[in-house]
Amino acid sequence: MVERHATDQRPKQVHRSSPWWLVAGIGTVCIVVGAILIGRLFESLTVLAWLTAVALMLTGLGELSTARMAARPWWARGVGLIAVAAGLLVASWPGITILVLAVTAGVALVVRGVVAVIDAVTGHADERWTIGMAGLSSTMLGLIALTWPAVTVLVLAVAFGASAVIVGIRQIALAWRLRADPTGATHRAALERRWPRSLRFVAALGVFVVMVAATSISIAVHRSGPDEPSAFYTAPSPLPGGPPGTIIRREVIDGFQPGATTYRVLYLSTGLDGEPTAVSGLIVVPDHGVPAGGRKVLAYTHGTVGVASRCGPSVQGDTWAEFMRSEGLSEFVEAGYVVAATDYEGLGTSGPHPYLVGTAEAMSELDIVRAARSMPEAEAGLDVGIWGHSQGGHAALFTGQLAGAYAPELRVVGVAAGAPVPDLVELFKANLESTIGRILIAMALQSWSEVYASATLDQIVTPAARPAIGKIADNCLYSAVQIVASVPSSLALGLTFLSNPPWETEPWATIVTANNPGQTPIGVPVLLTQGAADVIVVPAATEELQQRMCASGDDVELRLYEGVGHIDGGPYAVPDVADWMAQRFAGAAVSTAGCTGP
Repeated sequence: MVERHATDQRPKQVHRSSPWWLVAGIGTVCIVVGAILIGRLFESLTVLAWLTAVALMLTGLGELSTARMAARPWWARGVGLIAVAAGLLVASWPGITILVLAVTAGVALVVRGVVAVIDAVTGHADERWTIGMAGLSSTMLGLIALTWPAVTVLVLAVAFGASAVIVGIRQIALAWRLRADPTGATHRAALERRWPRSLRFVAALGVFVVMVAATSISIAVHRSGPDEPSAFYTAPSPLPGGPPGTIIRREVIDGFQPGATTYRVLYLSTGLDGEPTAVSGLIVVPDHGVPAGGRKVLAYTHGTVGVASRCGPSVQGDTWAEFMRSEGLSEFVEAGYVVAATDYEGLGTSGPHPYLVGTAEAMSELDIVRAARSMPEAEAGLDVGIWGHSQGGHAALFTGQLAGAYAPELRVVGVAAGAPVPDLVELFKANLESTIGRILIAMALQSWSEVYASATLDQIVTPAARPAIGKIADNCLYSAVQIVASVPSSLALGLTFLSNPPWETEPWATIVTANNPGQTPIGVPVLLTQGAADVIVVPAATEELQQRMCASGDDVELRLYEGVGHIDGGPYAVPDVADWMAQRFAGAAVSTAGCTGP
């Protein structure tokens, strides 16, 4: 013991360090690269990868240049060599993906955390809590990295950039000291002074609390999605015989809408492939009297909720009831209409869901109207009005276009379509730079790649972007928390996304064109509603749709609402839609405020 103490007390040799001008130069470059990395975070994945590589290498060189003066030189050299090696790996890996960067970071953080926890358990008692909390924090951050790869790569970029700036400042401060003291003895003495134990503990505790909060938020967001559909939505195999609209099964949903009985139904329809398929939805039947000739039917087509099977609206219960009421359910029930609301093919039932595919949307909706008419309790007549907003507006127009050929027995009296996605090319172009817009585009591309045999993502999407698109497509959009779950992946798509424009690349260009509404006359009055402040479906595109439909012979009225955005556009239009639809059911003359002008 005495001999070891004597060894510990040997005077430490002071080494000459690197020239002050070299240390200052490395520090300056570190600051510049770090600032660029943070400032150009969303420039591109290539820029991010290269700047991250440079930041890693410079950080490593900075550690190596001062390792001789560190309290643990071997550790400083190890960290420096690892950083340089990681930078070289990133720089030499062509086409490196977001997933690779994130997983590499996640694994490293978990390993580092586990090692620290082991060190805390087996190390000195006075440092166990501090080291242990630091290790747990690193482990939690690593697990978040593995489950949130898109957000991790963005955090990494900021972390590497900030690290490079900090290292740069430290290098310049060191260079200033080395200029006055070339041996570095003064700086080494400063390095050997550690924070008081209490401050180290408080700092570790603070980081630990932040990571516990971040982990809790991560768990809450990941659990925010709807539950998987129940056995009700599993279609029998083989499907039963019968024409489209045949009800396979049904059940009453208690308390869904006051003054009405609501039925969840599974019914036969026609899939996009032309084959019979099972589709789910809701039929809401007013409890009050039935007029002569039967009840009118309001065919309600819903807006975007997601493309995963579990996003089916009828699965959601009270959440969906509240949403339908915001878009006129109570007004329609009060007016005595049967409301027939499809989930669309592949929502609720097994996917894929043909998102923004007009023919599929229309067949699903027309067949749930047929299903409603087959229910004795509904006493539904032949007169049908159609209303929907956003994707629902798109579906409403296609339902009107297809009704005469697909369901000629129905008497469609009018179609009301809010912000109806009139031009898919314009939708893509207008939303490529917005977070929410990229979520919608990602859902469309993932859906089309699954429902069209000739369309594959590798034709138009960069390899690095495909995991983010798949992650978005697995999420729903019923709440703010669910939307937040897709935001990191959408931000990552700001780094890398399209390799070729879909509207210029076959077969995508044909798919886009075929699913633009207004190419076939509807033959009944049409009301278009549009928020003038809508930045997702821009008003100019809806105005052009009106002109296109008028040119084909349809009578189309457009009502613009000043200061109204996309989300509020549906609820805001409800009074106008309810009044306009009542006039159509009553057989009133069409207003002259449409194609013929005021």
